[in-house]
Amino acid sequence: MNRSQAFTKRKVIISPNNQPSGNVYSSTTFPQIQFVLGSSPGLADFKTLRLNYTFQAKSTAGNPVRNTPSANTNAAHNGMAVSNRIGSTNAFQQINISTMNGRNLETILNLNRYLATISPNQINQFDYLNTFQGQDPLLSTKSIGCCRQMNVPVEVSTPLRTGFLSNSTPINLSQKGIHGCVINILLDQNANVIGPVEVVTQDTDGSQSVLEQTASGTISEGFQYQLSNVFLSYDVYVPNDQVYSSMPSSGQITFNSINSMTSTLLASDQTITLRTGLKNLISATHSTIPATHLNNIKKNGMKLERLSINATASSNGTPVSLNTAQFFKGGVLFPANTILDSEEQGLKNPQSQIIQPALNSITLNDNDHQLLNPQTSVGLNNSSGFNVQQKSLSINQVPDPDSDFVLGIATDTSQQGVDYSRQDYAIRLQSDLNGGTPFQFFSFFRARNVIQYTPMGVEVME
Repeated sequence: MNRSQAFTKRKVIISPNNQPSGNVYSSTTFPQIQFVLGSSPGLADFKTLRLNYTFQAKSTAGNPVRNTPSANTNAAHNGMAVSNRIGSTNAFQQINISTMNGRNLETILNLNRYLATISPNQINQFDYLNTFQGQDPLLSTKSIGCCRQMNVPVEVSTPLRTGFLSNSTPINLSQKGIHGCVINILLDQNANVIGPVEVVTQDTDGSQSVLEQTASGTISEGFQYQLSNVFLSYDVYVPNDQVYSSMPSSGQITFNSINSMTSTLLASDQTITLRTGLKNLISATHSTIPATHLNNIKKNGMKLERLSINATASSNGTPVSLNTAQFFKGGVLFPANTILDSEEQGLKNPQSQIIQPALNSITLNDNDHQLLNPQTSVGLNNSSGFNVQQKSLSINQVPDPDSDFVLGIATDTSQQGVDYSRQDYAIRLQSDLNGGTPFQFFSFFRARNVIQYTPMGVEVME
């Protein structure tokens, strides 16, 4: 006797619910993309979820990009790129995931900044050049490789790296589950997505110099980007009638959500206090950038820049030291009950006392894949390091010397979370800032969430 298969695997393809004429989205004409995942019987495998689209950049006059990067070339339509650390996902400013009955599951503001903060610390050079470049050709360890790809429309199939959509357990979308869900994506401004090409040269002493090249100051035309042929795809496991009828109509789902906040860092001794309201905080990660470099086509708005003084809209300023970092819970040092110090050792290199907790806040102690080098904190082998290596490797062999300056700490190694719902989270930074350069201070909190689903709908429990 033949027995029907318990689950049938199917590929689902969904077009946007608010598809504009020509299916073309841009930050100026149609910046919001919405997908509705219906409540049909089936378990959605969000590990396979991909956002698919064609990414193309043009001048505001409609002319194609003709990037021919050179340290001595600033021709028309030449000298523009997106952040090669995160590729075309640089365009996604915000994402919201909610249920069909309006319950919010996860909202990430500054999604592109979050991806720029975590990606270099979760992906190594091999991942950038091989595995992930197959999903997004604009991903690269070199800005020149990214800008060359932008000369033509680029086909992209990228995961949405949020907490809920990274759940390893298939999610029941049916009436016996979360009753479907809605995904809203908001595109960022042109000037914050598109930036300069970084041309790297190697000096005789082994150090590397970076020239930021952009055409925005030499021609009257600006640049803009657009997304076309947008659709969502994922796998779903559809149960047969017998299995579906035996499935419970209520239950719980546990997942890690990402929450974001922004502040301003200005003083040489400053404590930033944040009311997170999170009951199960797992980790906190921070990144910084001069405020004048945001929404500025002449600068890379996704750069993880070190603290500096006298930075302007067209210059990086002079780097200064971060001397100590302290983390607090309700005014008490926690989870590190000591002052994290960056006292100079060796050749004035950043110290693991501050770097390692920040790395752990992203990887949760799984540190096999990342670009961060504790010897330099700005990439791999890009300046003189140990005494036995007086020259760096060839610039053709290593990533661009982009800064990888992040701060943070993991609050609970068991990944169950610590209750901050009634106590403030705070970070105190002592540095050599002079109060003249305001820094945008981005904070990303990872927390364990629990939702309960019943035939009546979905409730967020924690």
